[in-house]
Amino acid sequence: MIVGVPKEIKDTEGRVALGPDEARKLREVGHDILVETGTGILSGLSDEEYKKAGAKIVSAEEVWKKADMIVKVKEPLAEEWKYFRAGLIIATFFHFPANKELEAECLKKKVLTVPYEAITVDGGSRPVLAAMSRVAGEVAADVGAEYLRRENGGKGVLLKDATVTIIGAMGSVGRRAYDILKRRSAKTIAIDVPSESAGYGQDYRSSGSKNIAEALKESDLVIGAAVNREKGAPRLITREMVQAMGKGSVIVDVSIDEGGISETSRPTSHSEPTYVEEGVTHYCVPNMPGAVPRSSTKALTAASFPYILRIANGRKKAIDEILSARSPK
Repeated sequence: MIVGVPKEIKDTEGRVALGPDEARKLREVGHDILVETGTGILSGLSDEEYKKAGAKIVSAEEVWKKADMIVKVKEPLAEEWKYFRAGLIIATFFHFPANKELEAECLKKKVLTVPYEAITVDGGSRPVLAAMSRVAGEVAADVGAEYLRRENGGKGVLLKDATVTIIGAMGSVGRRAYDILKRRSAKTIAIDVPSESAGYGQDYRSSGSKNIAEALKESDLVIGAAVNREKGAPRLITREMVQAMGKGSVIVDVSIDEGGISETSRPTSHSEPTYVEEGVTHYCVPNMPGAVPRSSTKALTAASFPYILRIANGRKKAIDEILSARSPK
């Protein structure tokens, strides 16, 4: 199989889906690797390293046109759709609930999609998504602290004096954010569906409009991390709840890549990460782990490569086994 690795074109996305070590392993079992020039620069990976691993450095067009399987990090953007064709395998984060046009285009062109977020193992965990979610949870805590600063439009408080609410606290994003913010904030509120194994003690509150509204009213920082599998993010925060928050408060909506959990959320970018709505700063960057590409790439490739290798070796049969024949519907 010819495996292609195009450079990410989403704003300030520095991650790469396949490193030189993974390229070498694919070459060792007989696969050819095409890597777009400059793909790994922001992750600290040079073209020369890929060459030494046996990959061929080519243009974006050659990667897309010659590869049997495209390995990416983020969903293909509209300018890449021209390369779609029947039977082309694309493995990446698609987030179809928030990308309906992309879903329709994949169906129209009969692309074989491998959404990283849909790869599930026994017990229901999603290893590739979880790897990036843990990074996103850590970034969320960092940017929350940054935008609470007065010079960034915030209230001018340190986390040690702040009340923080995490909505969707039991997922990978929420747990990582909670672990960090519990140690750093004055008060941490963890909200999710009722569960005996929540493990948050007195910090825990069950989800519901009343509990969420009460928590937001006293919060300086809110981390949105809730998502419904296959359905996107639930809209749990109303505009009225945001209006009741103090001026200079911050919402970091990590769930924005699945549509966002607040009525006031809309996608931003690393170049222009925030906007103010109802007096509250919103940070809604869909590719938050892209801010730390060297760390994110290592975590992503470690989690995703076993599946990439299986697909390269087994093609359609392997995709069916990994995703149970899942395709956009």
